[in-house]
Amino acid sequence: MNPKITVNLSFYNQNEILKQHVLLWKSYSQETKDQLSFCIVDDCSTTPADEVLSDIDLSDIDVKIYRVTEDLNCNIAGVRNLAATVCDTDWMVILDMDTSIPEDLAKQMLNLVTIEEGHCFKFNRRVPSDPSHEKNNQTHPAVCLLRKSDYWNVGGCEEDLVGHYGQTDPIFWYRAKGKLQIHEQRGLFLDYIPDGEANINRQTAHNFRLFQEKRINNSWSTDFLRFGWTRLK
Repeated sequence: MNPKITVNLSFYNQNEILKQHVLLWKSYSQETKDQLSFCIVDDCSTTPADEVLSDIDLSDIDVKIYRVTEDLNCNIAGVRNLAATVCDTDWMVILDMDTSIPEDLAKQMLNLVTIEEGHCFKFNRRVPSDPSHEKNNQTHPAVCLLRKSDYWNVGGCEEDLVGHYGQTDPIFWYRAKGKLQIHEQRGLFLDYIPDGEANINRQTAHNFRLFQEKRINNSWSTDFLRFGWTRLK
């Protein structure tokens, strides 16, 4: 059976959380695993992702691992563009380290991919470890299921933001207006992992100004993958 969806996970220096994701994927039923591919993009972590996972048997899941070879600050746009570039399936999931996909959601995702181009799905969140957590019942701002072709039709992620934090998601969804019909699946839940949030400088002023300039001038970059990268697995 050919995979229908590739789950694209961005990774940077959160070794134990990465292992949690992979062990969860391995726990899926064989029927579910047969319909999914997984892609880990390591954003030049101190310990490469393949070494982090060296003690886990990966033979029962279809997983590819890529590594950015330059340690660029806040390169989430570049990482997502790399994942979309190497994606082999029509559909893909943009997944952050702070959110995992339980198998019941994976199965529901597989039921959603019969829809035509121009549609995108976003999902609700729950926090199994803390029912009172503020992220409970909050749609994730980034995680989504969409066609690879629709990702590029929007314009991919804006790599002029790399070097400073923020606005990757707001710009993508701003540019998606009129191109993607977004369906919020409030009854379908991602599992939020509080420890999966990156410990980084979250000053957004620089990229907020850049977003406003680009919006006013309608000047979006088409210069993608401005860094070296390699496949590890």
